[in-house]
Amino acid sequence: MYRNTVNFINRAASIIPKKMNWRIVGSGLILSSVNLVYADANDLPADQPPELQKQQQKQNIEKIEVKGSRRAYYTQITENAEKLTNMPGSMGDPMAAIAALPGVIIPTAGGEPAVRGSSPADNRYYIDGMPAGYIFHEFNTSIFDAQTIQDFQLYSAGFGAEYTGATGAVFDVRLRDPKKQDIAITLDASLLRAGVFVEGQVTDNSAFYLSARQGLIQYFLPKQDEADEDGVRIIDPPQDSDYVAKYVWDINPRHQLSLLAVGAKDYVEAELTDNFDMVALNPDFAGDAKINEGFASQALTWLYNANSTSEMQWIIARYKDEMTTEWGSDYYESIDFIEQYIKGRYRFALNQSHQLTLGVEHKKTDFTYDLNSILFVCTEFDVNCQASRRDPIRATHSLTAKDSSAFITDRWQINPDMSLETGLQATRNHYLDETFVHPRMAFSWHLSPNLTLLSAAGRYNRFADIGTALPEIGNPKIKQPVSNHYTFGFKGDFLTNWSWQVDSYYKTFDRLPTAIPEDQDAEKNYYVAQTSGTAKGVELLINRDRADNWYGWMSLSYAKSDRTNNLTGQTSNYRFDTPVVFNLVGSYLLKSKWELGFRFIAKSGESYTQVMGIQANPFFEDKYIGVYGDPFAKRLPVYSRLDLRASKPFAFFGQEAKFYVDIINAFNRKNITGEDLDYARVNKTGELAIEKEQDMGIFPSIGMSVTF
Repeated sequence: MYRNTVNFINRAASIIPKKMNWRIVGSGLILSSVNLVYADANDLPADQPPELQKQQQKQNIEKIEVKGSRRAYYTQITENAEKLTNMPGSMGDPMAAIAALPGVIIPTAGGEPAVRGSSPADNRYYIDGMPAGYIFHEFNTSIFDAQTIQDFQLYSAGFGAEYTGATGAVFDVRLRDPKKQDIAITLDASLLRAGVFVEGQVTDNSAFYLSARQGLIQYFLPKQDEADEDGVRIIDPPQDSDYVAKYVWDINPRHQLSLLAVGAKDYVEAELTDNFDMVALNPDFAGDAKINEGFASQALTWLYNANSTSEMQWIIARYKDEMTTEWGSDYYESIDFIEQYIKGRYRFALNQSHQLTLGVEHKKTDFTYDLNSILFVCTEFDVNCQASRRDPIRATHSLTAKDSSAFITDRWQINPDMSLETGLQATRNHYLDETFVHPRMAFSWHLSPNLTLLSAAGRYNRFADIGTALPEIGNPKIKQPVSNHYTFGFKGDFLTNWSWQVDSYYKTFDRLPTAIPEDQDAEKNYYVAQTSGTAKGVELLINRDRADNWYGWMSLSYAKSDRTNNLTGQTSNYRFDTPVVFNLVGSYLLKSKWELGFRFIAKSGESYTQVMGIQANPFFEDKYIGVYGDPFAKRLPVYSRLDLRASKPFAFFGQEAKFYVDIINAFNRKNITGEDLDYARVNKTGELAIEKEQDMGIFPSIGMSVTF
């Protein structure tokens, strides 16, 4: 997604008052079931010989009978997915548990997750096997209704050859299939969001569901006549909406056809005045500012099960994204792109020990962008983007990019306790004219019934940050980032319903973008791929499955990540480097059917760069900018938060209903989320003034859902 204007990239933070500077994100898992049928001696046919009856009675027969199609469990929201959806702090968002998983860092100022030392730009998102542009709204939650998620997997390192375009982590979301039932309607409303969910059978072999939701933040942030103390006057408060529609036709036991449509919109408009930091830095940014973004995607999937060991799948999809950002009197950026995508996968058993998977995919992307903007040649690794401000630029371009890839994996069951998966992936990007061939490997060894060794390794690449690769504002010949992943760990069970896992990882990053100083950029390439880095860490997860009316988990991670500018040789902490992260989650179901839960997080403060002094702003008279110390050498105070949740099912005029209460930041802790110059005060006084940004305080919410 194009994010070139650095001083407006903060998006929600640039428009929403600091008290609303927060965001929720998360995850989900899987469980399937079968019907159990028990037969005792009294169920035996009466006309059987007595000898046979006695023999069968002695055998104490118990039968397990699987009824329905093999794909039936895909209609169910799994127990673990439901458990994570109800996690305190999630506000009912099915992706919210991401924040409580080891290795995941949610930026304190809001934004998409950084995983195991990688940048948010290094991630890739999939929905039902189809690449997705984004799965999080700009201002708070994910784009999914809790009732649509069937399974969620986070591959934080060492993922397999079937995944392309990611050097950090892969978020693989599986939407559940619709249930073949009478039409049912669920209405859900809370202080932040309202939605409707419709599901039911169309024919004997087909069913559908439709989820449509609307954010309600705008009703809590009314329009303002005057700007607040931060220099923001809200004209249209943040608004977001989304929809998910899925139709599945089980043609016969071997063939399935499904249609999927997913879309979302985000919008906000405000006036930025002289007290707003970005305006204090750049007075020509004063005036109305607007963000208007939306996407719509459609996919057709054909699934063919030849037998229990062979499966083929083809996906044809189209994705359209439109984004417009406006600020100041004349500045704007508009980018539209349309992706057309085809993907095929064939899995089969070569013999009893080897299972092969072959896959191909091809994507064509048509970009159109139009901008009248200040050009900031800056990346996430730069401390002071103001120093990289260049002349305004007016550009309009249309271009086409093509990506192709193919992969093969072999899962070798060496013996009952040992398996090895090896893979090879070949990718080609026609726009940047680069081809890669990457090996991948994963090894598993059951050392004992309660102890398993796990290890993985692989090499990865992704497309360059779009703002660094487009003509006139970037370098169309820039190299793509690459990464190596290595993981090693153990997992096991202990006591009853308890499990543990210890993972270690090491990642290297190369060919990340580096901004070229203007006095060294005679050819106006703007960017070169000359930043590298490393990330390493150890994670512990202890989990207690739901039993005796309660469940919970604890995670503890220690990590270190850095980046090196290869042009200068300077190495510094990565901006999201967070050495220690602790999560504790628990939930208990009372006899009264109330379910009470908590989630506590404590983590090291994020890295930041200390302001050492001030100097004259070279672009605007009587204005100032900061003089900074070593990049990301300082650390914010420890961040901690306690979230609570209570929910209870009940009958509402004879219909199934659920009531829930969420309390975010129950201790009302004002965590420090950032530290920088107070530009407005500095411009008025000419003296150094530091501003500390704070997280929101306590935030209670209530909600209810009813199914008709």
